[in-house]
Amino acid sequence: MESPVSPDPRRARRAILALLVVTLLWGFTFVWMKQASEAGQAAFAGDSHLAIVTLFMSLRFGLAALVLAAVPRVRARLDAQAWRGGFWIGIALLGGFLLQMLGLTGVSPAVSAFLTSLYVLFTALINMVRRRALPHPALLLGALLATLGAAFIGGPPHLNFDLGEWLTVGCAVVFAVHILVTDAWTKRCDPMGATLACFVVVAVGSLALLPVSIQLSPSVSASSLRQVAQDPEFWVPMVLSSLLATVLALSLMNVFQRDLDPVRAAIVYAIEPLWASLASIWLGFDEPTGWLYFGGSALLAGNLVAELGPQLLRRGPELPPSSPNA
Repeated sequence: MESPVSPDPRRARRAILALLVVTLLWGFTFVWMKQASEAGQAAFAGDSHLAIVTLFMSLRFGLAALVLAAVPRVRARLDAQAWRGGFWIGIALLGGFLLQMLGLTGVSPAVSAFLTSLYVLFTALINMVRRRALPHPALLLGALLATLGAAFIGGPPHLNFDLGEWLTVGCAVVFAVHILVTDAWTKRCDPMGATLACFVVVAVGSLALLPVSIQLSPSVSASSLRQVAQDPEFWVPMVLSSLLATVLALSLMNVFQRDLDPVRAAIVYAIEPLWASLASIWLGFDEPTGWLYFGGSALLAGNLVAELGPQLLRRGPELPPSSPNA
């Protein structure tokens, strides 16, 4: 059995708070992506999803790279090791987004949320194989509760086991790999240098995929995509997503996740659907249901178990004082 990695409890608590901010920002990304997608869909026929999302990712990560590169201290940290780390972090991030994007064309949002949430369990399983040790029972129970909460927060998912669902399962595996790759490389190189390199990799990869997505979308052309990019209904949520959910959120992730066990970090990240649901309700896209309370409670319970369980198990029962006549 493996004990959670927490060399410094104060740093671990600070990391959890930072990653909670990350999940809050990612939760709003769902709304921003929905707004940008609707702006693009209004200009094209129904086959434009791939091109719109690829354009969104290219601009989102391209702008993020430019903003971070404008900081001299970050540029100074972009050495060869940071490029290597950023390359692998960026490849995992790009692969996860691409599979999720392709899977979304054939599954409902509830099913996508459920299958994507499997990255919590995949993180635990891959980490177990990598370290050849079982996760701490509290982390394993926390991961199960977090997955349950993320799965049902939008209602019971209905599975058909078709291509879109398998692509989304693949996305969950790649996102689990992204968490583990981030854990490994941000301990070897400067995390901010790796963050800048990661942005460049995802931007260049998305830009390379843009011509392919245009070819696969008959109703889309390069000139029409330029018009969409100039629409405030598209570029305003894109800029918010770039500055907040990318520059700020991924910088926090790369700097602070290394202070936590990767499974513990994955359990924190699973709170993202709760923020996404609350943001969607706040902006009028959805209505609250009983499943929101059930899923949110399971997510919070999973994090409490993962945080407090190891401490309670380490204490053990207290022995009564010995009698002087014993």
